[in-house]
Amino acid sequence: MVDSRRTLRYPLDLPARLGIAGTQLSARIRNLSLGGVYLVGPTLPIGTRCRLRFKAPQVEAFEAWCITRWTTADGCGLQFDALQPMDTHQLARFIRSAQRYSARLATDAILRPPAR
Repeated sequence: MVDSRRTLRYPLDLPARLGIAGTQLSARIRNLSLGGVYLVGPTLPIGTRCRLRFKAPQVEAFEAWCITRWTTADGCGLQFDALQPMDTHQLARFIRSAQRYSARLATDAILRPPAR
């Protein structure tokens, strides 16, 4: 399988909140990039739009709209939706800072979407 992602994934282990139609759900971020995030937790139908919020110790919170692009039995892959340049800059700073405070995952923990 060829990985068609355009952005590098960074393994993390952080709590996250999903806002969907007024409901708040808990999840865990397992990897993060400037393009999207892999969450362990609720499995959302492909195409679901949600508000994702997360933070790390000593790092300001990040919040953005996302769309579900793929799902597994354990979680789902979300793509950031219409990030503004300032959002992308904040996310890049977040990734740099959060890596220092998050437990490192083994390389094989970075999951790829299922083949279609």
